[in-house]
Amino acid sequence: MNSIDRFIKYVKINTQSSDKTGTTPSTECQKDLARILVQELLELGLNDAHMDKYGNVYAHLEGEGDKVGLNAHMDTALEVTDVDVNPKLVKFDGNDVVLSKECKLSIKEFPQLKKHIDHSLIVTDGTTLLGADDKAGIGIIMSVLEFFKNNPNVKHKNISVAFTVDEEIGEGALHFDLNKMNADYAYTIDGSNIDCIDYENFNAKKVNITIKGVSIHPGEGKNALINAILVGKEILNKLPQNETPFDSSDDQGYWHVTDFSGTSETASIEIILRDFDKKNIENRVKDIEFAIDFAKNIYKTAQINYNIKDQYFNMKEYVEKNKKVVELAEDALRKNGLTPKHTKIRGGTDGATLSKMGLTTPNLGTGSYNHHGRFEYLDVEEYNKMIDVVIDILKE
Repeated sequence: MNSIDRFIKYVKINTQSSDKTGTTPSTECQKDLARILVQELLELGLNDAHMDKYGNVYAHLEGEGDKVGLNAHMDTALEVTDVDVNPKLVKFDGNDVVLSKECKLSIKEFPQLKKHIDHSLIVTDGTTLLGADDKAGIGIIMSVLEFFKNNPNVKHKNISVAFTVDEEIGEGALHFDLNKMNADYAYTIDGSNIDCIDYENFNAKKVNITIKGVSIHPGEGKNALINAILVGKEILNKLPQNETPFDSSDDQGYWHVTDFSGTSETASIEIILRDFDKKNIENRVKDIEFAIDFAKNIYKTAQINYNIKDQYFNMKEYVEKNKKVVELAEDALRKNGLTPKHTKIRGGTDGATLSKMGLTTPNLGTGSYNHHGRFEYLDVEEYNKMIDVVIDILKE
């Protein structure tokens, strides 16, 4: 199958995850893509391909030498729908790309577009995200496997494949089975720039706060009525006001409100914390606890409860113990005319959790950009170049 046709086939399948269900996978639709991938893997000769009860897909292709893992996630982000994705192929001539009458991919808004002049782009129609995060990664892996099937004379390493669910809600490796992966080291293919090998990412925590106020008729509320929404506002006001994503870049972390809902009687707040440094993220936890204690002292009759859970960890300290995995990728990039770079991921990948579990897993790019929104796009030339890079990593 043509690599682009494969990618377009995948993005048309709804796989959006959810942070509300509490199940794994968080949405059953992710299994729709998983079933298709299992069938395609079997057709490519990976005879043990299967989906586990959580929706994760595992498969192996026997080779020689090292056991190398490849990982990408099947779910898409929550910010914009991926239902009825309508991708279209355009030749980028340097002018704004019209997605619809109301929406365009603007060079002024996205100046990085200039590096894609004279390249072919796959874009949305402006009503959905594209889903290249991370169906581009899936497409690259499947195209690599197809190459080895069609070129049996090309020797390759032992290949382990894992397609995971719920990465976008920080649970991609929640039920991951390292034994099923059976790899010495691995790569997630879940980034943007194809010349980047990334192995430093945010530490991530999620905070859930519930507030129960005191409900009384407003006309009789003097010194008695406690509005849960205003209590939540007080908590947020006590957090560092210049440390949100709006103020953050490069090495800086942040706190970010992802949901604030409720009534005057009950309210809930969801906050994510991000930082590259372990000490800094613990300080952000202290900021949360200080703000909650402050609100409790003011609104003594309100009930405020919270919990904080880890989502993923900075993989740097784990990858630096096994730099071979990075060096192999660097060599493959150079062979394909690219100069390797190492950038910090202002987010996370399944590789961060896998690295902490003991499987060193840095991240590679896909040639897709503007993830999580309707302006997402894929550079076709970069996408195909990345297929070549991964093939070279795997050649024995």
